[in-house]
Amino acid sequence: MRPEFQGLNKGDEPVLDPIVKIALQHKLMLCIHASEPVGHDYPGKYTFTPDKIYRLILHYPDLTIILAHWGGGMPFYALMPEVKMAMKNTYVDTSASPYLYTPEIFTHVCQIFGAEKILFGSDFPLMPPSKVMKQIDAITMDKKTKELILHGNAERLL
Repeated sequence: MRPEFQGLNKGDEPVLDPIVKIALQHKLMLCIHASEPVGHDYPGKYTFTPDKIYRLILHYPDLTIILAHWGGGMPFYALMPEVKMAMKNTYVDTSASPYLYTPEIFTHVCQIFGAEKILFGSDFPLMPPSKVMKQIDAITMDKKTKELILHGNAERLL
């Protein structure tokens, strides 16, 4: 979903209630486009940032949420115990990672948020999957962590 295009301006509006009800009933996930509040401007950078994302997570605590683009930096807030607890059903994907972050994002998010919460994404056709793979290959990552990110987490969720 693209929150700004679908009536989510603060993150806790009831506009999603009917969708979330169906998602929970059928054990479905909701994938949300997320943007970071700082850094360079680019086409596709919108206003659904961690402050709004957090309201969404709190409003729907039982919903499995996947936040695109590293969740706009949301995993870094998992250093706050109450935020980490609230994000028990929240995951992030790596889509467009090379446009936004250096390869060390993988190491830091694994340490802070957990490798089991990261899903491989490329944002194709914006960029080929090989660009994200180059980031993964640029850092030291054990085989188990790499497998979780590339397919294990998705297999478990789906």
